[in-house]
Amino acid sequence: MDRLTSLFEDDSPHRYLIALATVPILLFALYQYLLPKPIPGIAYNPSAAKSLLGDVPEMIAEVSQTGEFRVWCAKQVRKMNSPICQIFIKPFCQPWVLLSDFRESRDILTRRHKEFDKSSFLSDGMACMGAFHGIYMTDHKFRANRQLIQDLMTSTFLNGHVGPAIYNKGSELMMLFEMKVRLARGRPFSVKKDFEYASLDCMLEFAFGRNWVDTAVGEQVKVVGGLTEESLVIPVSVDEPVDFPLGEIVDFLKSVYEAPEIVEKTINAIMPKLQTWWWSQQGWYKKIFDDKEKAMKAQVAIGIKNFQQGKIETGVEHMLMREAARAEKEGREPDFESQVFRDELFGDIVGGHHTTSGAMMWLTKYLTDDPTIQSKLRSVLHSTLSAAHQEGRLFTFEEIRHAKLPYLDAIIEEMLRINAVPVTREAVVDTTVLGCPIKKGTQVFFMSNGPGFLSPSFPVDEAKRSDTSRLSKRANDSWDERQDLARFDPERWLVRKTDGTGVTADDVDFDGAAGPQLVFGLGPRTCWGRRLAHMEMKVIIAMLVWTFQLERTPPELSGYGGLEGIARVPKKCYVRLVKL
Repeated sequence: MDRLTSLFEDDSPHRYLIALATVPILLFALYQYLLPKPIPGIAYNPSAAKSLLGDVPEMIAEVSQTGEFRVWCAKQVRKMNSPICQIFIKPFCQPWVLLSDFRESRDILTRRHKEFDKSSFLSDGMACMGAFHGIYMTDHKFRANRQLIQDLMTSTFLNGHVGPAIYNKGSELMMLFEMKVRLARGRPFSVKKDFEYASLDCMLEFAFGRNWVDTAVGEQVKVVGGLTEESLVIPVSVDEPVDFPLGEIVDFLKSVYEAPEIVEKTINAIMPKLQTWWWSQQGWYKKIFDDKEKAMKAQVAIGIKNFQQGKIETGVEHMLMREAARAEKEGREPDFESQVFRDELFGDIVGGHHTTSGAMMWLTKYLTDDPTIQSKLRSVLHSTLSAAHQEGRLFTFEEIRHAKLPYLDAIIEEMLRINAVPVTREAVVDTTVLGCPIKKGTQVFFMSNGPGFLSPSFPVDEAKRSDTSRLSKRANDSWDERQDLARFDPERWLVRKTDGTGVTADDVDFDGAAGPQLVFGLGPRTCWGRRLAHMEMKVIIAMLVWTFQLERTPPELSGYGGLEGIARVPKKCYVRLVKL
């Protein structure tokens, strides 16, 4: 026994040395295990695969300067010179896949939605939006919410209720611009908030109609209308912008502004669910959603009363009508107090306001910087809406609603093409993309600002495409890529008519399928509010060009830098308007 004890004691230094040698080996093995694991066959940055942080340092360095993750992603696609590549953004997680091929993107979104669905990291980031259809996978909850709001994109509702409201809000916006033009005396001024407020008012009318009395643009009209040249600081230089004060908006409208900022920050968090929980314990967060709940409950209560009296006009009231019909079909009492009504409408207001206001800013910038396109659009408007032009008045809503304006449609489509943010899906089964293995849970980003959209497409071996992609190939899957695809050119979307003899006619048609477009998504998750957004852009931008000449602004007030969130919006939007 003593001999064994002695041997054990004598061996202890050796065991200590073995342990010292083993620890680094184990740490190195752990380090190797935690390194990013590239997906076989998909291009990637080799140096990123050798770092625990992957592509994160490089990505943060650029995005912190530009505010645009999509631009950094497009650079990776070009750098790796492949229609499919992978990036390592979430440490210790599967790589994210970037797909820059319109045909395959369209195929996945429209025909392979049983393999790809809503990204979980986006859903986690949108948790604060509650029972809004946009947070759900394409399941019964998603379909139930869509069924509740299905009447709100019909021609009857849009033309009878929403369109006239957009026209009235657009007219109020033009009045605000006229006030600012008089005070600015030829100097530029920002219209960023003005477009945001106008779009917000349109969405409130869409949801609540005249049941909602507090407006955003109306408050700005009051403030600017009370200004004089003496009370406003007018810069000496005609190129310096005039800074107009802002009118105060009510708390609920502030919550509409702040909710998307929460969503954007949460989506980019390392642990979205934990961050949402942590923020939900804090007073500022609680106030935002308390204000939302208070306003939404009040509006739903008004809607219930109107519905019970047979008055069905607003978005709320149409949703209540749908719930009543569904309850009767299912043999139950309608649940008008459901959280779904409040969360769904709030989500629609937030999404519609944020995306459409940004789109109108981009349109304003493109028209400002290209006088030829602006002049042509004005000429088209005058000739198409000739009665209004001859009578020296603004067109009516009914006039522009019935007007065929392919050139304006093309301008809108081209703006959307250039400023689209990536569509994201998550693989819900093990599958393949362009012949490469994609594991369940992988995030796939369908890039819309790289090759195939803003630069020529990458060649793709047809054998690597999915069966459905090969079978659904179209004649116009690739438009003329010899042109500068990054240039703003609405003509891409126009098709010249012929008179049947081969002679080109004078008029043109708009072809929305002329080229690649993913801005509204495709398939069962196509953006629900597309028709509403297009109506708002069409009416208000037509009003702007009809009423004002958009003169160029100084370079320091221009530029096309953007900020990404729910949508891509300009960092700056200044105008120098001349009343026509």
